[in-house]
Amino acid sequence: MINYLRNFIVHLKIQREQRNLFRTKNVVNLTEASTIGILFLMESEEDYDYINSLVLQLNTKGKAVSIIAYLPMKQIPNYYLAKLKMDIITSKDLNLLGICKKPFVESFIQKDFDLLIDFSAGDILPLNYISGYSHANFKTGCFTQKMVEVFDFMIKNTDGMESREFAETMVSYLRTINSK
Repeated sequence: MINYLRNFIVHLKIQREQRNLFRTKNVVNLTEASTIGILFLMESEEDYDYINSLVLQLNTKGKAVSIIAYLPMKQIPNYYLAKLKMDIITSKDLNLLGICKKPFVESFIQKDFDLLIDFSAGDILPLNYISGYSHANFKTGCFTQKMVEVFDFMIKNTDGMESREFAETMVSYLRTINSK
């Protein structure tokens, strides 16, 4: 019951923000985007390694990439501590509604990214909040009815894809999408 209320309140706030948020919507593919914001759910070291390799590819192509990962546990795992290459939200960083108010989150929301990619393959409340409040020009993510007003391009997770498989599918579509 508490999770349902939390979800309801946060999505209500997101809907209200969508009415007040003025952003320039512009379809852009992965090749044309110069600034990219990435959100993802980090459940394993493999998730981290995949996103890290994708970011390295994008950086070598001259893209400015900012990343926020949500880790649904209270402590950061050892495999990440040695690397420290992205901002992390843990469950202890969230307030009662499941929202993170750390300064790097507010900074991320205010950036006018050419492209925002939410790689989470489901309904992850802290990442939904960031996506909903983001000022990005083109927002992409997983199809959920609650996020239809937020995302400009959505992919349905029909077969219960894992996070990495969903991310690979999203990247494939974003490379081939025609922006003109």
